[in-house]
Amino acid sequence: MTQGIDDNFEGAQYESIAGDSADFSARREGDEQKGILFVLLHSYMNGASTLGAVREKLEKLWPGERVFCPELPVGTYSLADPDQIVIQLLEDMDHLVAEAATEKKPIHSIIILGHSVGSLLGRKLYVVACGETSDAPFEKVYHDAYGAGLIKPRQWAPLIHRIVLLAGMNRGWQISHHLSPLNAMAWRVGVLIGYVIKLFTRRWLLIFKLRRGAEFITQLRIQWLQLRRRAEQSVSPEGPHAGRALTVQLLGSRDDIVSPEDNIDLVAGRDFVYLDVPFSGHADVVQLNDPKFGAARAHVLEQALCLSQDGLHEYAATPADDQFFAPNPHIKNVIFVIHGIRDQGFWTHKIARRVKRLAGSEAAEWATETSSYGYLPMLPFMLPWYRRRKVEWLMDQYAEALARYPNARFSYVGHSNGTYLIAKAIELYPCCRFDQIVFAGSVVRTGYDWQGLLNSTPPRVNAVLNFVATADSVVAFFPKFFQFSGLQDLGSAGHDGFDSSSESNGVFQVRYLKGGHSAALTEEVWDHIARFVIDGRIDMDKVPNQANEQHRLVKLIGRAPPLIWGAILVLLCAIWAVILCICNAIPEAEARGLAKGFALSGYLLLLWLVLTRL
Repeated sequence: MTQGIDDNFEGAQYESIAGDSADFSARREGDEQKGILFVLLHSYMNGASTLGAVREKLEKLWPGERVFCPELPVGTYSLADPDQIVIQLLEDMDHLVAEAATEKKPIHSIIILGHSVGSLLGRKLYVVACGETSDAPFEKVYHDAYGAGLIKPRQWAPLIHRIVLLAGMNRGWQISHHLSPLNAMAWRVGVLIGYVIKLFTRRWLLIFKLRRGAEFITQLRIQWLQLRRRAEQSVSPEGPHAGRALTVQLLGSRDDIVSPEDNIDLVAGRDFVYLDVPFSGHADVVQLNDPKFGAARAHVLEQALCLSQDGLHEYAATPADDQFFAPNPHIKNVIFVIHGIRDQGFWTHKIARRVKRLAGSEAAEWATETSSYGYLPMLPFMLPWYRRRKVEWLMDQYAEALARYPNARFSYVGHSNGTYLIAKAIELYPCCRFDQIVFAGSVVRTGYDWQGLLNSTPPRVNAVLNFVATADSVVAFFPKFFQFSGLQDLGSAGHDGFDSSSESNGVFQVRYLKGGHSAALTEEVWDHIARFVIDGRIDMDKVPNQANEQHRLVKLIGRAPPLIWGAILVLLCAIWAVILCICNAIPEAEARGLAKGFALSGYLLLLWLVLTRL
């Protein structure tokens, strides 16, 4: 009974949509001229054959036109670099356009269709084809391929007038409650396998490079944002212009792979047109030959391809709970204040408020970002892949702030792991830029290349203030061990300072501030941090609680941090030895063995809780 009702409703719904065909006819007549190139990019773990039904649809609507549907290296265990895939696609496009011109059948219009991961590659293809800007520089791999300087637009870039995204994962992917239990379990197992592969190959799987906040994703979001802004500000609003391609996204009504907030990018997808595809999931949205729902899917795809922009908006749908960011052009400055490990970050709001207070009459032009990535215990902090997730979190916040405040300059205050996050972000993401940066209890390596950032054109950082404490045993004993051994990219800048210490080169360091790991977070120092954030200057003589030298014991042990790790190991073994002695005092053998088993389990559990909860 229910099935019959659904069928009747479905038929009525699509009969009414199909009845309004004026825009379809007009659009198709204009597109039937020779010279259309369709670029089809398939999804992760699949091949070009999965877009066979889409290809058949295109060939039916536009017979004789060119369809380019390459096999992409996006298999389950692919280690391919998505940027390298885009470079290959650019070269293929160059060849196709040149070949068409040679055959006296020039291409006049290009339409890109991408499914899932293919949608990301298609958008990146468009971004790079439109050329580089200083506001959103491309990754190093593109300059390795095309030389130094800003990469120029492709001549065929203005011919791309429409991009259709089928179940696009615009914000990347993440494991969330939107996934079914079975899919969530499969993703978690896949993530574990990916970490094992990274451990042995020192390379990330392709799918990890497409995770929310990852370099490829965040760079694409920022580059897309700047591309659209550049197109909006161009002198000539009419005619072909790179950057103005109409983007239509088809949303599966029951996408069980990518969550709604990852499908709809509230940062870069503000000007997308969204169309719902009924009775469709992430994978089957391209199955147009399905006997039951294929016709409905094909119809929505035909809308996406044929309707004018005004016509599309009649059918556009954005979920009610998704609100796109309204840009605030009045904000001129944004300050990020990010906490460290074993810290909920409540102090971040206080420093942010101090900055706005000292800004005086310009306080209304300041916005603050004090979001927390949650409590981070010691053990996760020492795992590089876990820290990497927090870097991706930070860059997701950064991309959102860029969308909210298009005219703002950004500054940053970080403590402990917060210093690592921004240092790693600037290292990995060419689009990441900050004016003033303040470090407290820094766990960044002492040889960090600030000069390369300060002297770049334009500068990616304008000034750095680093507080070096007298007795920061946390940094001296633990992060410095990894710097000492070369095992990870942690360091001891909060204990030893950066190698570049001259004020003339933009790196300012307070040597030394009395106290431990949080010495620079005391209220007496807030005003000095705030003033540096506002104008990039600091009067070293007025900074309170300074000392001429460090605590002797911390400094001495900090010269050989492996000693501390050795001492901790000896202590743990000694505690276990005591526990064994107590257990051995039990006269009965069976009870003694049972006691040892319980003692070992309890001791290991206690150590686990200390490392993962404290």
